[in-house]
Amino acid sequence: MRESIVRRIQLGSTPMCRALAIILSLSVGLSITSLSAKNVVLLISDNQNKDDCGCYGNSVVQTPNIDRLASEGVRFLDAFATTASCGPSRAVIYSGLQVHGNGQYGHGHGTHTYRIRPNVKTVFRLLVDRGYKTALLGKQHTTPEEMYPFTFNPKVSGRDVIGLAEHAKQFIESSGDSPFFLTIGFSDPHPTSRDRPGWGFQPGNPLLPATTYDPADVIIPGYLPDRPEVREGIAGYYQEITRLDHGIGEVLKVLQQSGKADDTLVIFTSDHGSSEPGAMGNHYEPGIQVPMIVRHPGGVGNGTTSKALVTLADITPTILDWTETAPPKYPLHGRSFLPVLGNETADDWDEVKLTHVAHEVTMYYPMRTIRNHRYKLIWNLIWRSEYPLPIDTLSRATWRETIRRGDTKIGPRPIKDFLFRDEVELYDLQNDPDELQNLAHSDQHADIRRDLSLKLTHWLEGTNDEWLFRHRLPLPGEPESFSSRQSVFDETVKQQREKAK
Repeated sequence: MRESIVRRIQLGSTPMCRALAIILSLSVGLSITSLSAKNVVLLISDNQNKDDCGCYGNSVVQTPNIDRLASEGVRFLDAFATTASCGPSRAVIYSGLQVHGNGQYGHGHGTHTYRIRPNVKTVFRLLVDRGYKTALLGKQHTTPEEMYPFTFNPKVSGRDVIGLAEHAKQFIESSGDSPFFLTIGFSDPHPTSRDRPGWGFQPGNPLLPATTYDPADVIIPGYLPDRPEVREGIAGYYQEITRLDHGIGEVLKVLQQSGKADDTLVIFTSDHGSSEPGAMGNHYEPGIQVPMIVRHPGGVGNGTTSKALVTLADITPTILDWTETAPPKYPLHGRSFLPVLGNETADDWDEVKLTHVAHEVTMYYPMRTIRNHRYKLIWNLIWRSEYPLPIDTLSRATWRETIRRGDTKIGPRPIKDFLFRDEVELYDLQNDPDELQNLAHSDQHADIRRDLSLKLTHWLEGTNDEWLFRHRLPLPGEPESFSSRQSVFDETVKQQREKAK
């Protein structure tokens, strides 16, 4: 449009017209230059716990490319998925709105058909309207199609890490001088099956490293039991992470060879934690803690860590900030973390709120959570119901063998507390990192619970959480009924054991 205005002014014969034409021509040129130098590469792993990278402290799993990216960027120490479920988490990433605001309350595929609201503009739509080329290669998990306008959209498996890099190269080359937004949705380390071992992958591509792990060497996280089937699963999970890492290295190599690396913001994260019990589908730490590494092409903060508490809802505002793209007219739930890069403490980033509704349509269990550096409060809205394990978790050997043996605990957590939860859970993460001692009814922590509850309620009201029409977060001292929990638990365990035989 601006170019056509220049042409019309150039038709004028007065010196004023010619001068104005020159000014506008320079303005157009500067605008195009600025736009072309603001690219984004977003790398998303699938079902990966934060701790399962070398740069986050895992001494067994091999992730040299992720580690190198961390050494070149900012590694966030506390980054969170707002919902620990693939489809809805990706909707949060791409909209900057949590699930109660974007409408995709659970998975959008198959019989579940949750989908983002028609009035929501995804980051892809906003950038396409800005003049960007866009692509989401590999795992998409996006619905409906019209909300996600990809200008380059070949079908390639999220497990084909070599193919993903090859298509990334095609996309960057085809973008020419236009700015681009490239997202790679890796399918690793999501389990390859639900049958034992149910992890790992079949070697066969000579271009991939044939890395295997001895189950005896893996690190058992504190929330899982140290059992043979668990070690077997984690060994395969590590194998998938190493394949993911190789793919990340290939994409970054393509970016470097394209000559666009110095103009490209790179973000690496995961949609949520692993498929094991206590992670996926939960607001416990293993489900929501994700890796987050950001490499700024200007070197801002690179080689540092940040204590800022960030969420996946902050990714879209960050991309809009970097690309100088106007946000939608409605308020977003996240904010750009570009200003905190290089700021290790980030004092005003000391609290996050998280919302979960469902995994699949049959796995409805809404949770609302507030977390700061020390305390976390979880509100389970339908706490009288049995917690519905996601299908991936329910079918895994870890859970099935636990039920078959008649264990009373899954890791250190009593199964009855895992399946039948209190309405309000309050944890001191400093003294109880495994979230085993609920302090919600502790008189000593009543003020903390009240403060967090009021903050969470105020935020939910401010973001128009429609669940508040039916549910209210109780404050300390208000009555809660725990009757029938034990009898319901006993009957549920009996049914689970029958199914596992």
